[in-house]
Amino acid sequence: MFLRSIQWRLIFIIIALTFVLISVIWVFLNFKVEGIFYEINFKKPIQQGLNSLSINEEMSFVELIDRLEGSILISSKIKGSNKSYAIISVIDAKSQIEISSDPLWNTDRVKFENKIFKSDNLIYVLAQNKEAEGSRNKLVNDEFYDFAVSKNLADGKYVLYFKYSRNEVMDTIESFNQLIVYSMILAIAAAIIIGILLSRTIITNIMHKAESITAGEFGQVLEVKSKDEIGKLTRTFNYMSKRLKDMLTEISSEKNKVETILKYMTDGIIAFDIKGNVIHINPAAKEILWATDNASTFDEFSQKYDLDIKLEDVIYSKIFELAREKTIITDEKYIRVNYAPFTDEENKAEGVVMILQDITKQQKLDEMRKEFVANVSHELRTPLTSVKSYTETLLDGAMEDPEICRDFLSVINTEADRMTRLVKDLLQLSKQDNKKMQYTMQELDLVELVKSCAERMKMSAQEKAQVIETFVIGQVPQIMGDKDRLDQLLINIIGNAIKYTPDEGKITVYIGIMYNQAYIKVADTGIGIPEKDLGRIFERFYRVDKARSRQMGGTGLGLSIAKEIVDAHGGTISATSEIDKGTEITVKLPV
Repeated sequence: MFLRSIQWRLIFIIIALTFVLISVIWVFLNFKVEGIFYEINFKKPIQQGLNSLSINEEMSFVELIDRLEGSILISSKIKGSNKSYAIISVIDAKSQIEISSDPLWNTDRVKFENKIFKSDNLIYVLAQNKEAEGSRNKLVNDEFYDFAVSKNLADGKYVLYFKYSRNEVMDTIESFNQLIVYSMILAIAAAIIIGILLSRTIITNIMHKAESITAGEFGQVLEVKSKDEIGKLTRTFNYMSKRLKDMLTEISSEKNKVETILKYMTDGIIAFDIKGNVIHINPAAKEILWATDNASTFDEFSQKYDLDIKLEDVIYSKIFELAREKTIITDEKYIRVNYAPFTDEENKAEGVVMILQDITKQQKLDEMRKEFVANVSHELRTPLTSVKSYTETLLDGAMEDPEICRDFLSVINTEADRMTRLVKDLLQLSKQDNKKMQYTMQELDLVELVKSCAERMKMSAQEKAQVIETFVIGQVPQIMGDKDRLDQLLINIIGNAIKYTPDEGKITVYIGIMYNQAYIKVADTGIGIPEKDLGRIFERFYRVDKARSRQMGGTGLGLSIAKEIVDAHGGTISATSEIDKGTEITVKLPV
């Protein structure tokens, strides 16, 4: 298992190299030590001794023995506890040991002969017809080193054979081998330490930094300690780390930008992957869909909102080019849906992005525009039809009857006044819409203005036996406003209260201040407004009871004009009502 780690493999390689190198050196040194012992301690002293003896063909065997034994210097070099010599005579190709200093010669001559006659050096020298020297095979029977040399003397050919026991050499080699073993152990330990340090430098540090980068700690930097390949690797890693950090920072920045855009854009975005699963939906899409239980796949979404389109149709066919936009209607909302497949870098489809646009306001405005045109047409057509019919009747002869003529002209005059009021109201709304309405803002006494309007409306109220009361609550300060527009506002509101309150009813007007706003509240005991219509009474031409409103001479624009005036003054207007109990219209204006 540990060899799977490059760190341990590197350590193992260093240990193996160390072991092989030391083993080679070990064998070489053993060989050299034995060679030194043979050459320096054994062969060389013998050769020097023989040279000093000046052996020649005039010397006899006895003289040779006398010189060998007589010279202490020579004798010490050729014999001792681990050294010995022997002289072998060669007569008619027969060899015989004449003398030897080896202890085995004195105890067991046969065994001694069997040992030395196994020597290649001795056999080689014996086989030569001339003087020769044998030192080819230094080790005999793994016991001793030997050296042989032949000499021709006056009384024949003799071979001087020298023998050197290996025990002393082995003791030295064994001590030397122990030293090498200890050195090898130390070298392997040092190799392990060096391998660990080197692997930590090369691998572990880089690995730890790489793991830190993987964990999201970008911008890791290694210390460059050399100019070699490791230094180049370190600099490359640092450059890669910096580039990675820069790229991820840039990607993160772009991602944040996109997320911010998607989060705060008003259009809804839903992204589906290639399998149709939702992978992203922004807050606008959730708000548009009122999403708490959205469909989780594209096909489910399509089925839920009757889009009649499948994911495969968008991704794998050209239906997208034919129908890229659809409109869905859900719970009083109109939503425009656009589709677009998105692809990878190889232009392969990866999913579909859906763009949702809430066009409810636009749709309602369009409907209001159509309704407005229809209402204006209807409002103008009704009085024009009346004027046309009465005029034709007069022209057909009815004008000859003074009473009928007066009645008809009275109706025509009433219808003309109604059209005049309608056109006047429309012109005022048009000016307000186009910001062309002129407001003359000045300080004015709101209490006095309200009481004046109420006083003027008392005559209309008395015609229906109604009572108008005005109450001032607290000390109401002066406000900034356009007196004529506020007067029109109050007349419209109080007039509506009188109009839609039955005979003998009551209209109460309150004036007061709350916090930093002055308020005017007009409460009546009239027919009231249904709750479903309460939120639309400030729309243009909106009537709760169209037939009754027209009968009472209303244009359906009074409260719309009132709201425009209040908005222009920075105030608010609201209504509360209960059927058959009355209505309260409250206007709040800044002080």
